[in-house]
Amino acid sequence: MSFDRRRLLTTMVAGFAGAKVLPFATPSAEAAVPASAAVPLRRSDGTVDWNAVRAQFDGLDPDWTHLSSFLFVSHPRTVRSEVERWRARLDSDPYWVEAALYEGVEGRPYEQAREAIADYVGGKPEEIAFTGNTTTSLAMAYHGLRIRPDQEIVTSEHDHFVHHESIRYSIAKSGATMRYVALYDTPAKADAGEIVRRVERALTPKTRLLGLTWVHSSTGAKLPIAEIAKVVARANRGRADADRCLFLVDGVHGFGNQDVDAAALGADFFAAGLHKWFFGPRGTGFLWGRADAWPHLAPVVPSFDPWAEEPFVAWMERRPLAPTQASWVAPGGFLAYEHLMALPAAAALHREIGRDRIAARIAELNRNLRAELAKIPGLTLHTPRDPALSAGINCFEIAGKSARDVVGRLAAKKIRATPSPYATSYPRYAAGIVNDERDLERGLAALRDVARA
Repeated sequence: MSFDRRRLLTTMVAGFAGAKVLPFATPSAEAAVPASAAVPLRRSDGTVDWNAVRAQFDGLDPDWTHLSSFLFVSHPRTVRSEVERWRARLDSDPYWVEAALYEGVEGRPYEQAREAIADYVGGKPEEIAFTGNTTTSLAMAYHGLRIRPDQEIVTSEHDHFVHHESIRYSIAKSGATMRYVALYDTPAKADAGEIVRRVERALTPKTRLLGLTWVHSSTGAKLPIAEIAKVVARANRGRADADRCLFLVDGVHGFGNQDVDAAALGADFFAAGLHKWFFGPRGTGFLWGRADAWPHLAPVVPSFDPWAEEPFVAWMERRPLAPTQASWVAPGGFLAYEHLMALPAAAALHREIGRDRIAARIAELNRNLRAELAKIPGLTLHTPRDPALSAGINCFEIAGKSARDVVGRLAAKKIRATPSPYATSYPRYAAGIVNDERDLERGLAALRDVARA
């Protein structure tokens, strides 16, 4: 006898069909009408009205200059209104979420979210596993990795705490080993060719996975991921499938500010939170993987994903699982569905502005910012000036002052900067689509004062 998760919901769905459907509650007119419909973000000639874009972020405190928006998102108005719309729907009838997930009522909101992210990634919906953030995405990958004690994971010296620790926690169970590789000695002088050569030298027949970060929040350096992927492909020639070197990218600080399809970079897995440069709802993230890469992972947390029917049936029938699919890796439990279902609004905002225009705007602002930072006496810029090796994060230091001291002095002037959370910590400025040239001028003026003090 076979079981089907949808079959178990037959009674519930019949209840929906036979009962009076509650109205789709909207707390305000703002929630019902997309803000961009009233205020176009593009002019008649196709150029972007960046003042209109900035107006989307009307929740930001205007008394502050926000040069740290890459850390955690302020919801754009269109995203905020969608969150409120779905929240009201769930508040009016919480049980409705079962039909929304498993029966596709009211526009299939969960599937629309999956399709929106897959489209932005340049992949397929069935290649997406939803998570809550980059940290969870990395943990799902590393803890699910099918790896033997005689194999290793290679990562860089420059990666974040959550990347390194996910590896350490994983190998403590598997008995495998890990190695750290320095990809550059001086970040401001990083060279793409040298980075690729160092990766190539680091890979051995024992390397089961290479885990790197697209844009380092430690230095602001951006890696040539596509070229590194070619190195991994060459290393895999002649290897058995169980010995294949997988390539995992923490892409959070490139996703949303680069005009690139993440699925086309050549990695096997790509992890990102959606509440940073993408300006998606807080508490949303994903792990994308190539179709042939997912079987190399085992599920870690039971999934509630609507497409994860096979694990549910296998549990019912007490039989082993088939090869892993993306939806099985999405960690289960009930989620903040009003946030996840609002993801299409964030994707729509990017489409309306234009991903290419967003990337160009962020590149221009940060190129100008780096040029001026480099002129400040006593300040050392650690992020490469080469736009091919940098994105939106700019790390620097001021002689004689700690990162915390600099950030604190800037805060006293109503400038939001962040210290990088590493053993060697730098203050960071990042210009995004919430910023304009006046923000840069205020941020630079404040830094000049701090450097002179």
